[in-house]
Amino acid sequence: MILYKNRLFFGIIKTIIRAVFGVVNKILSFLNLQPTLLLILLGIVLYFTGTFDKSPAFTIVYELLIVVSVVYAVIATIKKLLGLDKKVKKSKGAQIVNSENAKEENKDQQETKIEPEIKEQSKDVEKPIYFRVKQNSEYVMAEYKDRFELYKIIDGQLKKVRTDYKNGETV
Repeated sequence: MILYKNRLFFGIIKTIIRAVFGVVNKILSFLNLQPTLLLILLGIVLYFTGTFDKSPAFTIVYELLIVVSVVYAVIATIKKLLGLDKKVKKSKGAQIVNSENAKEENKDQQETKIEPEIKEQSKDVEKPIYFRVKQNSEYVMAEYKDRFELYKIIDGQLKKVRTDYKNGETV
């Protein structure tokens, strides 16, 4: 039996190597040590080519780069652990707009309020959920149980653009 032709044997080795490198990558990513690893690998290549022996000044610059990358890793890791670098993730589609968000956006974008005026209606009428369209902030989408309505903000008023029914029809 020849082991190097056995796919099962190489599959197991491949799985083990992937797992080891995956764990190492997760640790390096958590500690922000990717630049340091890259510099170490570059240093190994430069060491074997004899570059460090030829120029002691180059060795000092290389060691300084290693120290700077480690300091960066420590600072970035501390910021990550303390939650100081949290960025607000925006959704990839429509965003829910409530009155608090609308007021904050109006302050930031200096736009008028986008909430529609609700007239006296009976309690049978369904109230929609309003979303701001991510691709174009001039548009607002209202979601009902059976349809979506698209509105455009013109002079602080919502003007209806179209209605898309959830069964696939468009009006």
